[in-house]
Order: sequence, then structure tokens, then C-alpha cells
Amino acid sequence: MKLVSFLKGGKVKSGVIVDNEYVADLNESCYAMLLEKGEDEQFIERYCNALLPSDMLGVLQAGDKAIELIKEIINWISKRHELLLKLDNVKLKAPLQRANMLRDFLAFRGHVEATYRRRGQQIPEEWFKIPIYYKGDPAIFYGHLEEVPWPKYSKQVDIELEIAAIIYKKGKDINKDKAKDYILGFTIFNDFSARDIQMMEMRCLLGPAKGKDFANGLGPWIVTRDELPDIRGLRAYAKVNDEIWCDTKAEDMQWTFEDMIQYVSQDEYIRPGDVFGSGTISGCTGIDIGKSLKPNSRIELYVEKIGTLVNFLKNF
Repeated sequence: MKLVSFLKGGKVKSGVIVDNEYVADLNESCYAMLLEKGEDEQFIERYCNALLPSDMLGVLQAGDKAIELIKEIINWISKRHELLLKLDNVKLKAPLQRANMLRDFLAFRGHVEATYRRRGQQIPEEWFKIPIYYKGDPAIFYGHLEEVPWPKYSKQVDIELEIAAIIYKKGKDINKDKAKDYILGFTIFNDFSARDIQMMEMRCLLGPAKGKDFANGLGPWIVTRDELPDIRGLRAYAKVNDEIWCDTKAEDMQWTFEDMIQYVSQDEYIRPGDVFGSGTISGCTGIDIGKSLKPNSRIELYVEKIGTLVNFLKNF
């Protein structure tokens, strides 16, 4: 399945892609399906609002019950095209308008090697021992084809092409061999970075904070694990305007999402709506390849089996 958030009547709604060219409104489709089956209207309203509310975070919090209901809706609505919206006519938003928590890791060895090579240093041995991460703003996501404002306090904005795992179950002290069960699916994550501010923050041994928190790209949708069980080896590229910045594969992960979940969940809960960023796919950021963004750039990120996320970096 591909789960989306989209605009309808000026409001953000949760949805699912049907037959690769339509969008079904989850809450309204749930209501119509159960009404056709003869269920009581008051029960239908309470039931659909509980399991398939308009906000995607609420859908994730409903867990497996919501996922099973969405599967039922897809089967039911595929023969009722009058209830579907053409995907080409829908304005997508970030699949999660607000996450429960955003954690961004540093999993790809090539990116880490490039970082420490610029500093004239070796990779610290600690990186091989634990999957390190920072916590970002969970409420500032930009979706496919949305404009991202250039932060007025920065002169050096960069992109980072990443893959994000979306959590949909609550758990603590999770073993690695069970960790995959907590992942709903995957999406593309653009970890926008104000490099000049980020470097100042991290020289002071804290952060990143303002160097990251102005924007996150997420989308175009969440591809569930039944369609995409693993992200390793997927082709990925980043294009800025008409220039290819990287064209590679997601191969050199020192730490898997299962490693990350096991590490984070030690004596701590992970929860539905948590976003786990992979860290930059090797070579897929400007600072690693000597490239710089300019205001009013078109940024296109692609990951095989997920799709394409396009944003426009605007200097307002």
C-alpha cells in the first residue's frame, strides 16, 4: 500500500493510492463502505474516526486494525471509481503532517568517511559501536511539490537524500529480530541543512538545532512493508535543477533500521508516528561532492520502489 496525506476542501486528509492512479479518502471511504453494509450511522462515525481519522498520525496510532481496514477499503472501492480522486488532480502533503518523534541517524559509511576526510580525521571507533542520531523538529515537514523557505539566517543551505522508516507500534526493549514488526513502511526523507549554522553549533558540542529544524522533506507517500520489505540495494538519485548530484544505491549501511530500533528502545518506548531517518545515502549531499544550492532551486529526490519527492527551495 501507499499511504498519503492530501488536501481536500482546504483540509488535510489521510488517503491511500488505488490502482496507482487514484486516491481514496480513508475516513470517507470507511463511512461509505460500512453504510453500504448496513451498519448504524452513529457507530460508523465513531468507528471510522477512531481507526481512520483525517490525520495520518491517528491512522498509525490505530495500528494493525487500521491497516486491515484499509486493505478492506481498497478491495471495496476499486470497483467504485465515482468515490475516487485522480492522483494527478490531488495536491499531496507530507504523509505525516506531524510525527510523534523525529530521529535522524548516521548509517551510511561513505557519508561518514567523507565527513571525517574533510576534517582530516579518522572515523571515531564509537561510530562502529552504536547507531548515533539527533532529534529534529517533528512538526515541520514539506511534501511533494511544496515550496520550502530558505532560512533568512543562513547563507549555505544543503540537501541530504535519506530513506525514513515509519513506526506504527509502541514498544520497549525490542530485540533486533523483532524490530521489523514495528515498521509500517518507508518514505523519502530530505534532511535540509543550514551548513553554516550547523557547523557553528556542532563546534560547541551541541546540536544540530537551528542548522536543521527549519525544514524536512518527506514523501511522496509511505510505502508499506508488504510492497517494500527492505531498502538495501535500492537505486537512489538526487537532481538539483537539471544537474545530477548523485546516482547510486543504498548499499553501505553500517546500521540497519532494526539496529536503530533495538538501540533506541533500550529502556525507552518507541511509538506510532516515530520517524527514523537513515542518514545521508553516500554521496547524496552537496557538502560531500563540492556542490552548493542556490535559492529558487528545484530539488528532485528519487528512491527505487518508493518514488520521487520534489521540492522548490524558495528565497521569499
